[in-house]
Amino acid sequence: MDNDVLHSSRLTRRAGLAAAGGLGLAAATAWIGPVAAQPGQGAGRGAGRGGRKAVTLLVTRHGRTMLNTLDRVQGWSDSPLTDAGVAVAEDLGRGLALEGVEIDAVHCGDMVRHHQTASAVLETFGADLEPIRDERLREISFGSYEGERNGVMWTAIAQSLGHASQEELFASPDFDMSVALDAGAALSDGTAVPAETSADCADRALAALEEIAQSRTRKGGTVLVVTSGLTIYLALHALGADLSSVTGGFHNASVSTLTYQEGSWTIGAINDMHYVEQGAGA
Repeated sequence: MDNDVLHSSRLTRRAGLAAAGGLGLAAATAWIGPVAAQPGQGAGRGAGRGGRKAVTLLVTRHGRTMLNTLDRVQGWSDSPLTDAGVAVAEDLGRGLALEGVEIDAVHCGDMVRHHQTASAVLETFGADLEPIRDERLREISFGSYEGERNGVMWTAIAQSLGHASQEELFASPDFDMSVALDAGAALSDGTAVPAETSADCADRALAALEEIAQSRTRKGGTVLVVTSGLTIYLALHALGADLSSVTGGFHNASVSTLTYQEGSWTIGAINDMHYVEQGAGA
């Protein structure tokens, strides 16, 4: 496994990102993968110098969906979880409970897959909480390619960037996911369903995460946040995480830990599956 990753950074709004990933799309899974997990940052209840308490966000990707299984582009389009998607979310909830994690609130994207994942986690975790939906926690919008086969979209992106195929694009030594995503967004210009750029997605996601954290700084605590793989990646990258070694995908129900205190973010575990593994083995 790679070395643990630990970064602190003031929350920034970056107009452009040097890299992006975590699509969870079959066409890109050769590029995006796990980073070695670091132990979590605690329950997020310690007071800072100004009396504000730390808030820990457990940011997780939704469970596997029907469109994932069908290898279809899934950003703002939506589909329910498969049985396997429900099961991995239940394993996450069970694992969190077994490790004695306290969850004080739950926020999720406004899609069916996000709410269904949050609900399945809470059922096995045993918490009587209602997930709070937030459209800013959606996946990036792929515009006119929503619902299309992944290979069709990635071939079009590759060709727009001067490559013969998606395989050639991903194998390129100077491959930059943000450039690819922004090229894909440009292909939807002028259509009825415009796409988002990588910066668009990062900015809205970070605004949501900051708002969630700030709302709890008087009490502190731990918040479960259910969103999508690329959204997690873009947010982490914008906060300064070194994700250069990421080569495979954000796993369904993986946990990435963010701790917020005195206006600063600390990144702990990334793409951590140990809670799911604990729950599955129970």
